[in-house]
Amino acid sequence: MIRTLVSRLDPRGDRSGAGGSRPPGGVPREHTALPGSFPALTDPSPPPAWARLRRVARSPSYGPKAKVRLISCRPTDPAAKAFEHLRGHLLRSLPGNRMARIAVISPTPDCGSTFAAANLALSLSRISAFRTLLLDLNLPDPGLARAFDIKGTGPLEEMLTGARAPERHLFRIGETLALGLNDRPVKDASALMQGDEMWGVLDGIQNTLAPDITLIDLPPLLRDDTTRLVLPMVDGVLLVADGARTTSRQIAECERRLCDRAPLLGVVLNRAADVPSG
Repeated sequence: MIRTLVSRLDPRGDRSGAGGSRPPGGVPREHTALPGSFPALTDPSPPPAWARLRRVARSPSYGPKAKVRLISCRPTDPAAKAFEHLRGHLLRSLPGNRMARIAVISPTPDCGSTFAAANLALSLSRISAFRTLLLDLNLPDPGLARAFDIKGTGPLEEMLTGARAPERHLFRIGETLALGLNDRPVKDASALMQGDEMWGVLDGIQNTLAPDITLIDLPPLLRDDTTRLVLPMVDGVLLVADGARTTSRQIAECERRLCDRAPLLGVVLNRAADVPSG
């Protein structure tokens, strides 16, 4: 098992909430062997739908008082190098089928999945002509809007149910990063995430925007069983553990729940050098 151990990234962390029979939520993704080389771009020119997305003029800031510190906004920050390492590991581990969906999850709340997803997306966005889509599907406890300090994004539920067109909800930061944020919790998140409607919308977005990577922030795996049920819909998982609190037993239980559902691409260790036993 390949493990990416990224430690001491943020001393304060964040407030993270995300074969066989057909699973809830549409057709499962087809998992292929993981190549060992950096993937070539499918098409360096963005599709028309990507170019039409509204663009936010203000870039996210590092913000020493920010709830989630966007370390990747400052490439010279020593901690940003850890995300460059994680970015390289992820790109080398991409499934053979392009336009990969990668879930970023934690075992329990407050481990740093939102922090990791936001900074990894920003790091990926610095690759020229490589398009990244970041979605906040931690529907019970969304946090990416707070991380980017962007207000008034509207409820993501409207887009996921088809009530609002994706191009009216999604927006771009720069040329290579698109965001699907959420400014309020979804009451019946479990039913929405297991339904065909949401995944039909997401498949449509995937086809029209053609991002090279879609990063999905999901609810904690050991708290919300819905996360496990939707894992067959993604191509790989990055597991974010809290080095100060996450136990080896919790990581082992996450690996067990991921088995035969989605490839585990790496374990990101946040805030400490070693995982405590227990």
